[in-house]
Amino acid sequence: MAEVDPKLGELIKKTRIERRLTQEEVAELVGCHPQYYKNLENGKGMPSVPMFRRIMRSLHISSDDYVWSDQNRDNPIYISLINLLSLCDEYKLSVLLATAEALLADSSVKDNGKV
Repeated sequence: MAEVDPKLGELIKKTRIERRLTQEEVAELVGCHPQYYKNLENGKGMPSVPMFRRIMRSLHISSDDYVWSDQNRDNPIYISLINLLSLCDEYKLSVLLATAEALLADSSVKDNGKV
């Protein structure tokens, strides 16, 4: 049996509440029984990989938020950017990538955003 990791339950519960969804609504979105989903949120089980993917996609959570949960978690700008990226199509993502690369390549841009 898979080892239970309470970080997953905490992450999906926090995100579900932020998105103003009920546990029953998320369970319906991902195609599982509501009690199963409640158990996951309460750290009483680990989902299969396909279920993990459905939950993460339904709640618009990057798996990086779970795997590397200690990086940039307290940075609201980073979190907002990640959330916005999940809403972009391929064209918008490519424009954003080119913009970010240009900003990072421009040596006149300082860390604080001033020239």
